[in-house]
Amino acid sequence: MKVAVADVGTNSSHLLLAEAAGSGYRVLDALKDRTALGECLDEAGNLTPEGEDRLAGALTRFRELSGAAGIPEVRVYATSALREAPNGQAVAQRMRERTGLYPAIISGEREGHLTYLGAAHSVEFGPDTLLLDLGGGSLEFARGGPEAPMDVLSLPVGAIRMTRAFLRHDPPPAREVQALQAHVQDLLRPHVSRFAAQPGTRVVLSSGTAEAAAVALNATQTGPDGSVNGVSFTVAALGGLLDRTRALRPGARLKVPGFEKRAGTIVAGLAVLHAALDLLGVREVTVSEGALREGMLIEELAQLSAFTGGLSLRQRSVLATAERFGANLAHAGHVAQLARDLLAALARAGESFPDEARPLLTAAAALHETGQIVSQSAHHKHAAYLIRHTDLRGFSPRERELIAQVARYHRRSPPKASHADFAALPAADQALVSRLAAILRVADGLDRAHAGGTQFRELRRARAEDGWTLHVTGATPLDLAGAREKADLWTREFGPLTFRNF
Repeated sequence: MKVAVADVGTNSSHLLLAEAAGSGYRVLDALKDRTALGECLDEAGNLTPEGEDRLAGALTRFRELSGAAGIPEVRVYATSALREAPNGQAVAQRMRERTGLYPAIISGEREGHLTYLGAAHSVEFGPDTLLLDLGGGSLEFARGGPEAPMDVLSLPVGAIRMTRAFLRHDPPPAREVQALQAHVQDLLRPHVSRFAAQPGTRVVLSSGTAEAAAVALNATQTGPDGSVNGVSFTVAALGGLLDRTRALRPGARLKVPGFEKRAGTIVAGLAVLHAALDLLGVREVTVSEGALREGMLIEELAQLSAFTGGLSLRQRSVLATAERFGANLAHAGHVAQLARDLLAALARAGESFPDEARPLLTAAAALHETGQIVSQSAHHKHAAYLIRHTDLRGFSPRERELIAQVARYHRRSPPKASHADFAALPAADQALVSRLAAILRVADGLDRAHAGGTQFRELRRARAEDGWTLHVTGATPLDLAGAREKADLWTREFGPLTFRNF
């Protein structure tokens, strides 16, 4: 099982290709593209056309590399640069149109959660662990236990942002660095009680700046491949490194081990980290090379494992069929889970379904995009053909036909009496296909971005004439637009449907 994840940051964009290996994963390939979107913002903070071209070029390369590795899709998350750009959502939509990849914009809290997950799988986390992750646009704080954070904060004090805002000269005078650090501490001070170091707190840094500092301070401790994962240093040593680096001219900074690729922002990066750590009372830190993209990878593999682990033997044969036809298993699994959540909620609200509804809907959701191996155009019809002519072990010919028709109606035209295959079904099966397809269409729309972020919360219906309200979390604007667009059959079968995203 192979997956591809990518993150779009203020300074650079990264692609990671991996496959499941036992309880972990094995990295197949990786690619870093210095998109430097932070350099491509106009006075209003909008990403400029040059920035869009840089991002489109990176995403195109990511798609080509993942395709060559046999991975049909890339899950892409965008952080501070697009999150704070007024035109960020519009840029994300244009990227989808230009490259076929949609960079889903995630919150700073979500970024911190995923980064914590990635770092926790790279170095040992204790019962009280504090993680600081410095990017080009923001600094995330996350505090928690060995596996998950309990508290997350994001502050707009990234290295590129602070360089542009405070460091007017190069090398910068001490007063500029002091003003930068005062600003960081002013923003952090209201949150000190949440993130202050306590006896026994393990403090971990994850970022290019932290890795660069580790190399500069501990050049003799790096691994044979240059790795600094697990390397520790004191905050006092970090302060000394900041003082020495501030006084260096640009050419001299380039010669410092670890600073070669970030000489222009290293002073601000070190200043931000030192200011934050000093205010929180931290004395020593450990560097983790695991960060956001590793967290994305771990989460996606965990979701796939949870989905497949709950399947019956015949449903696992369905998943094997989907994988054989090159379907995006992460998307298929997420849509299947959303569809099953919706089905269960409808049943709780009094809608009647036969016992076979859940396994048929799960199979149709897993296979709904298999037709793309033939062609994107009319892939819903191609999927129905493939399902009809594939040996789905454990399913009768009638069940296979129902699965094919539910998958066929996951997009475009809803079931009609003029459709020969649909008209050939008995009336009870026609009703079942229509109702299950209505659910699948909404579930598929809720993951239109293929970002896997939408989570079901509840489905409400106050009165039949009022229709339904679906409460979800984590949906992107593209997901919500997709679900509204595909709710036509739901309206016909169950009544009007509105959405609320929290």
